[in-house]
Parts: sequence; structure tokens; C-alpha cells
Amino acid sequence: MSSEEVLKLSINNIDKDPLFQDYVFKMQNQFNSVQDYTLLSSLLKDGKISNEEANLMYKAYGYSNNEEFRFEYIQLSNIMRQLWKKYDFNAYTNEEKKAAVLKTYKQLSHKNTFNSMQITLNSMYDDCEKIRVNCILSVAAEATIMHLGCSALDVTFIFGILCHGTSILYQKTAGDNCNLAANKCRTT
Repeated sequence: MSSEEVLKLSINNIDKDPLFQDYVFKMQNQFNSVQDYTLLSSLLKDGKISNEEANLMYKAYGYSNNEEFRFEYIQLSNIMRQLWKKYDFNAYTNEEKKAAVLKTYKQLSHKNTFNSMQITLNSMYDDCEKIRVNCILSVAAEATIMHLGCSALDVTFIFGILCHGTSILYQKTAGDNCNLAANKCRTT
């Protein structure tokens, strides 16, 4: 191994890494902060984004101004860059990465820092709610992995926000499907 090669850590215990926990927490908070999915979808509809459209992204994400949005974006990009230096995510399958993210959700839930993922089950809908929650957690884990994949595009703001925005729209759409499946479960 040359002096430039760095031994990267396994993702087996990544759920205990405070940096990865912070990343997962912030990605979920960013998803939860989106205020206007219609605007986000319209900005990304053709698979490209202009500078003018990029300057409107802060509104979709619920930020007060573009500078606040860009600052948060840069913070998340820096965390992702640090994670890629520590872990070789490409060495793992999506299922292995998904399992690691799900373990992290569980870890954060136990710390009571991930309140939006707390599970309260109504006894009448127990099985349906379990299906819904498991589906939403699975979708959130998939979106988190998608965001990690976007880090290569973060070198340019435009391509980065396009990729991350698409990941968020995937999470919203697939999450809506989880809710529809739970509603169907409750009516059968």
C-alpha cells in the first residue's frame, strides 16, 4: 500500500459513527423541511436546471433565502466528502448500504434524536402501520444512499442540487406509495 492509499473503514459499524449519524439525521431533516414539492418537481421536470431555477430552490426547501440554502448544501456536501474519505461505499451492494442506513435510523431512534421516526402504533391498525413504517424507513434508506451517490456531482452546485432534488422527489413519491398501501391494507 502506498503512502497515498488510505485504508478505509468497513460500513458494518457505520451506525455508531457520529459523522454518519449526523449525515443521516440532516438528510432526513432536509427531506422533512421541503415546503413545496410542486415547485421542486417543476424545477427538475426536464432533468436539467438553469441558474435561475437553481436560485429558486431555497423556496422549495423552505429556506428563508438562497444563501441559507447554499450554506446548508455546502455543509452536507462537506459531510459526504468526509464520509467518502472514511468509507469505500462502492465496495458494498445497495442492500448492504441500505442495511447500514436502517441500523443508523434505529440507533438514532434509540437516542431520541430522530423524533420523526418514532413509531406509535394504533392497536386497530397495528399490522398496516407496521407495513407503512417499514416501507417508509426502507424508502428513506434508499434515498439516503442516492444522496451519497450524488456526492460526485456536488463539485458543481447545479448538478448536485439536481441529483439531490431528484433523490428527495423519489423519497416523497415512494413514501406516498407506502401510505397508499397502508390505507389499502386498512380497508381490506
